[in-house]
Amino acid sequence: MLKKVGLWTGVTIMLMTLLVPAPAGLTPAAWHAVGVTLLMAVWWMTEAISIFMTALVPLALFPLLGILSASATAENYGHNYVLMLLGGFFLARAIEYQGLHRRIALYIIRLIGTSRRKLLLSFMVATAFLSLWIANVAVVLMLLPIAMALIVKDESAGSGSRFGLAMMLSIAYAASIGGTGSLIGTPPNMVLAGLLNELYPEAPEISFFTWLKAGLPVVILGLPLLWLFMINYFGISGRFDESDEIIEDQWNALGRISKGERRVFILFTLTALGWIFRRSIDFGWFVIPGWSDLLGITNMVHDSTVAIAGALLLFMVSDGGGQRLLTWKEASQVPWGVVLIVGGGYALAAAFGDTGLAVWIGGHLRFIGSLPPWMILLAVVTIMVFLTEVNSNTATANIFLPVWASMALAGQVNPLILMIPATIACSFAFMLPSGTGTNAVVFASGRVRIPEMARCGFQLNLISILFLTLVLYFIIVPLLGLDVSLPAWAQ
Repeated sequence: MLKKVGLWTGVTIMLMTLLVPAPAGLTPAAWHAVGVTLLMAVWWMTEAISIFMTALVPLALFPLLGILSASATAENYGHNYVLMLLGGFFLARAIEYQGLHRRIALYIIRLIGTSRRKLLLSFMVATAFLSLWIANVAVVLMLLPIAMALIVKDESAGSGSRFGLAMMLSIAYAASIGGTGSLIGTPPNMVLAGLLNELYPEAPEISFFTWLKAGLPVVILGLPLLWLFMINYFGISGRFDESDEIIEDQWNALGRISKGERRVFILFTLTALGWIFRRSIDFGWFVIPGWSDLLGITNMVHDSTVAIAGALLLFMVSDGGGQRLLTWKEASQVPWGVVLIVGGGYALAAAFGDTGLAVWIGGHLRFIGSLPPWMILLAVVTIMVFLTEVNSNTATANIFLPVWASMALAGQVNPLILMIPATIACSFAFMLPSGTGTNAVVFASGRVRIPEMARCGFQLNLISILFLTLVLYFIIVPLLGLDVSLPAWAQ
């Protein structure tokens, strides 16, 4: 029923923008862009049709309604950051295909320890680390069978603890937090990087290394905070002897590391280093020259170049057993739909910029510039955390990041001061299965009920809002060297 209502509500809203004259100061093309944006927002929130097909709406409607030409719209679906995301998916799929992700996870779990509290921490660390590179949902699906074996043993011992529920939620939440750490960790990060380029062509590029400075502090500080909250909220303590045996059995079942695992790890490392050291890194007193600078091709290459080069090598290098590290049969299973959603977001951003809609929205939101920076951060984070609870985090980023950018322009505030917090907050939805794919996966296991997730997640949302505001204000903004005032590239 909700889908049917959403379908016709979206269509009705769009038709109204075609029949009703544009408000003062807004061109017909910009007014039509409002209609298409609202149509897509309603369809994304209600899943009236597939969220991936909704992302293709601009390809059909932008040219027909005179918003953007067909070629200008289509360019967004082949954007540099779209291709970088695709290359990252191929790399992650190769890691899964060769089984390297399981070995890394079990190694971390064995290293940290197997008391109940240590198990919770070890699964969080393993999940977050893998989520830096691999789709969050895939990481959760991989770790759930290992976690379930431990949970069943714990329950069979009649401990009466809430360890099982804590473990399931911890894996889901750690995957979401871990995804914020790298540019390819979760799609909203890529949405931000591309939208900034679309809306402000003169803006400095958000490279892989640039995002590490923003994302890693959130992961490094957020995981211990999550762990402390979970062990106290669920009262986790003690240990059960069978845990060592279960983890060792899982580890021994892997056998010796294969040539395929070793080779994919080498290519993964080379790709990561290619991203990090593509451009010169200036520490003030010391500069590490980037490989693109040394080769004199700084303006010719992009992080997508590294991603696709790494992906091509996966198809070329043997796994030592007569197959390639990645075959097309395996590669075809990457989440292509997410690529379309990101491309659709870039198309919306292009419409906001080209039609003047961004400037018009911003003109009505000038009050933002009168607020102190900490209040701006707090407001943005709070709004995005709770909006993401009822909508896909990627779709939420697509819809609202252009709006935040417009508000920044109107208030004479650096757009990144609003857009970076909004992007990171998209991954901090802990209350409902609809918040993120990781929440949905653990809910589908049948071991987590919505009231349990909502109670725990609501408290964690409130803590996260305060945590993100403080980390952004005192760590990330200084690390990135962001000035609150409107920079020249945004004027």
